Amino acid sequence: MDVHEIERTGLFTGLDIEQRAQALAAFKPYELGAGEVLLEEGESDRSMLVVVEGALEVSLGGVPLGRIARGELVGEMALFGSFDRRSATVTTLEPTKVLVLDTEGLRFLRLGDHPLARHLETLALRTVATRLRETDQRIAGRASGEPIAPEAQRGLLGRLASVLGVGGEVPRTPAPSMVDVLRGTHGFAGRDDALLASVGARLQMVAVAAGAVVLQEGRNADDAFIVAEGRIGVYCAVGTQRYERVATLGPGHVFGVVALADDRARSATCRALEPAYLVRIPAAVYRQLETENTVEGRAFRRGLIDALSVQLRLANEHLLTLSARPHLG
Repeated sequence: MDVHEIERTGLFTGLDIEQRAQALAAFKPYELGAGEVLLEEGESDRSMLVVVEGALEVSLGGVPLGRIARGELVGEMALFGSFDRRSATVTTLEPTKVLVLDTEGLRFLRLGDHPLARHLETLALRTVATRLRETDQRIAGRASGEPIAPEAQRGLLGRLASVLGVGGEVPRTPAPSMVDVLRGTHGFAGRDDALLASVGARLQMVAVAAGAVVLQEGRNADDAFIVAEGRIGVYCAVGTQRYERVATLGPGHVFGVVALADDRARSATCRALEPAYLVRIPAAVYRQLETENTVEGRAFRRGLIDALSVQLRLANEHLLTLSARPHLG
């Protein structure tokens, strides 16, 4: 495989000659024909692919979910997360060249404190977030939705009243400890309590009233949240007066990360279905931990990759269900 082809992916941008040589040693190059299955849904594997040339198709249950082009990742959830079962099938659409990074190659980069290891974690986090946004948009495009509830149509004053808890019951129990919440969050389970306490010290516990609109689709991003107690409904707009509930999130789920990861407007509206406690991740803290070369930064990135992977799997299953219905659009 021509090194100039690899350079065009942008993967090694910013690395010096020695760092590029070390990075290449961590990857395994492959050239494949069209119609070859690279990853298969349900199989156990912990490796990630970077497309150098060509194109791949991602499908679930025989339903196409999207395409992967040059410079993009696939399989990042298995390599950086805790899932060892493939959530989808990946097939080449044309003659394709890929670089494969497995756990051994990633360990090699991490042991050498190679800057690419941190960059790949950040890139994987952004990749999963982008795919979750795209899946939510596809759901909205296929769904017929339900009428928007009257209280959600009351405009700014109605939303403010909801956020402030007017007309909605607030939590009556003491807030859970930050360490307990993180311990129960996808991707953070099993971490040392001291590490969780260090990460948690940068975050904030907030109480939310039942019915509160925590995030509004189309708004600019400011914070992300972890559900500590209660349930959060995630909705995508279908037209102007209808919505589709794409997920119901409980303790341990993360939401609001997508817009912070790709620096775009909110892709969904998130509303408290009952009194809830949420852990607020301020945007400034997110920006720090997303790229920070510390134990806390690495734990944060891997934890969010896992958390978003859970949501992406749920969204893909929802899309698969919608795809089995007659499309009314």
